[in-house]
Amino acid sequence: MKPVKIFFLIVGFTLFSVGINSCKKEQTKIHPEASKNIVGTWKIASVIRNGVDITPYFDFAPFSIEFKEDGSYIVNNQAPFVISKNGTWSLDDPTHPLHISFRQEGASQTFTNEFDYPVVEGARRIVLRGAPGCTSNTYQYSLVAQ
Repeated sequence: MKPVKIFFLIVGFTLFSVGINSCKKEQTKIHPEASKNIVGTWKIASVIRNGVDITPYFDFAPFSIEFKEDGSYIVNNQAPFVISKNGTWSLDDPTHPLHISFRQEGASQTFTNEFDYPVVEGARRIVLRGAPGCTSNTYQYSLVAQ
């Protein structure tokens, strides 16, 4: 056999061997995504109404909302917010929520707002969007953990 044919035979066999061995299937474990945990006390970081930041025009500092493990919430110090009384809350999906619902004590109506849970500047936030009251005004509340 000529050296060139031997060379191509060796290269071909090597490529064939590498190709066969690279097709091994690896078992990967897919871990289910954790539920979004909003339990804790949250304060208003910013409020945008109809695209305009109105945070500087109202003192939101005293306001907080505490989401409890049992699905209840407590509103501390009134402020213009999607709800004004204590009650219960729920997310439409525990791992990929798009909406949060509030039911105030003594009320039969449930208020549902768009929900987002982004990380901003290294900290988790809750972003609520909706039209509490007048439907011509839309609000976006950005909450930070206290």
